[in-house]
Amino acid sequence: MTIHQIDTDYQFDHVMTGDILPDLDFLWNRMTDATVATVAGLPKGRVLDVGSGASKELVRLAGMGWEAWAVDPSAHMLGMSQMTGDDARASIKLVRAIGERLPFADGSLDVVYCQAALDHFADRHAFMREAARVIKTTGRVVISLNNFEGLACKLGRTLHPLAKATRLHHCAEWPCWNIPPDHTFKGDWPLVKTLGGDSLVLEEAYGVALLTMLYGWGHLLRLLPQSIAARLLHTADRIAYSRPALSDVIVSVWRPASQPEVAVSASGVSASVAAS
Repeated sequence: MTIHQIDTDYQFDHVMTGDILPDLDFLWNRMTDATVATVAGLPKGRVLDVGSGASKELVRLAGMGWEAWAVDPSAHMLGMSQMTGDDARASIKLVRAIGERLPFADGSLDVVYCQAALDHFADRHAFMREAARVIKTTGRVVISLNNFEGLACKLGRTLHPLAKATRLHHCAEWPCWNIPPDHTFKGDWPLVKTLGGDSLVLEEAYGVALLTMLYGWGHLLRLLPQSIAARLLHTADRIAYSRPALSDVIVSVWRPASQPEVAVSASGVSASVAAS
């Protein structure tokens, strides 16, 4: 891992700008809600958001009584975290560091989570080992990761020639299966199941949203009455929940490999079911 592989001045001012279609807007809001709910369903304590961005999720957790910590390599993003916390009058402790080298003592955290950031890391395996190191024996690691082999991507690849020829796609849509240049690997369900390596065991996993950015889908939702569009989005999300391989985002929960298997405390698909 070399310094040029790590963006220490990352800014997402260009992300989620311009014409945002209803499906993408739903995905981001639903992923945030799902990640927060999963963490909030665990025993309360010290939580660390790695690749924290603007820390909007962390502010919500701080408001629930969690001791909130944010790690990001970008001074710009930590500045945004500070503003987010100040605006919400929430106490967030900010640390400039990389996920592959977390400046925390062994077993000092209750939960480590990473939302929509792991595929930006230079070394995902190093981060997962670090996350396993810094959580307590009763702790958990929560990962929310884009799925580039979900149903939307599979159908999109098939429909791409037709969409291009007929101009079916909307100006705010692009080939959703294409890995962005700032991503370091392609997230999908088979990869998610291997993230823990020897350090962490997959306890549960579930999917978030379905068909996001599929040609014509977001534009159709915009044309429909808002109540009908919302119903379709929530129905698709319920289908995705128990089918992470098809979903647009996969949320996974991990426990230390050294910990005996216990009943899960956050709702989702158990590891035994999810492995099928």
